[in-house]
Amino acid sequence: MRYYRIEIDGGTVFTSHDERGQNDRGALQVELDIPVAAFASPGNAGAFVKVWGIPLSMISQSKNLTRKRIKVFGGFKQGLPLAKPRQSGLLVQGWIYQAFGNWQGTDMSLDLVIQAGPPPADDKPLDNPRSISFIWMKGQNLGEAIKNALSPAFQGYTVNANVSSKLTALETQTGAYDLLSAFARWVNQVSKALIKDPNYSGVDITITGNTINVIDNSAPPRSGTKQIAFDDLIGQPTWIEAPSIAFKTMMRADLKIGDEVMMPKTLITNSQQAMSSLINQKAAQQGTFILSSMHHIGNYKQPDGYSWVTEFNAFPKQIQTAT
Repeated sequence: MRYYRIEIDGGTVFTSHDERGQNDRGALQVELDIPVAAFASPGNAGAFVKVWGIPLSMISQSKNLTRKRIKVFGGFKQGLPLAKPRQSGLLVQGWIYQAFGNWQGTDMSLDLVIQAGPPPADDKPLDNPRSISFIWMKGQNLGEAIKNALSPAFQGYTVNANVSSKLTALETQTGAYDLLSAFARWVNQVSKALIKDPNYSGVDITITGNTINVIDNSAPPRSGTKQIAFDDLIGQPTWIEAPSIAFKTMMRADLKIGDEVMMPKTLITNSQQAMSSLINQKAAQQGTFILSSMHHIGNYKQPDGYSWVTEFNAFPKQIQTAT
């Protein structure tokens, strides 16, 4: 069965299942639009959640939800033949940037715009800068320097840095950044300039729960390579640009940006007209891919199979080039 749980500081909870884990047939209608991407990517633009059927009191007090911390869980629970409860979990965690209620006819709804990371202090504006001070000493690894810069700016968060040992400073560099996205873009550009390898994706910064991950694709992920099963897929994987692909699965929270996934074999066949610039599409599509972004899309009470899904973008671990 489809599953969601929305927890907001102060005790507000919306959920599709009761305390015993049983599906609540009277659960409120919920719409989810949750993109997840590295902070260097323009795809990291915040998440959107809409809850239908709320009481009038919540509409009138919706502004009080601004700045409150929020967690959104989703996926599937036991019930349907292909449901995999172990794939459900936390979709996004952050704070409510904007909350507004709407009353149209007999329908009452609550719209929430969510930003990842910790909220600003009550006496600070919503767009208050983070004041990230970056000092990269000569000979120091970039991952260590990033960890030292982010830890004071994001107190209460654990910073995990796992990047290539080749990323060392040739000379001391310093900088100050107001936005994590601006800092992440600079880090990504600098890392690519230091490692000139077509297979290298650069250093990315992501937030998962209370953990800030600083990663690149120079080392295997700690979680290992995960197999995408044939019955996980909705439709066929599609080339979106050389060499990236997009694929869609049932909504799941067990995959993170930077994870390596193995696509099922003998699933895709291409015509001559669909060939891209890669030499061997068939081998690449059946190989190992690295997740670069994901997008959770949900309409809880919409009955078709496309209404509770996660869309992924990924690139091959080894890029084949013409010689």
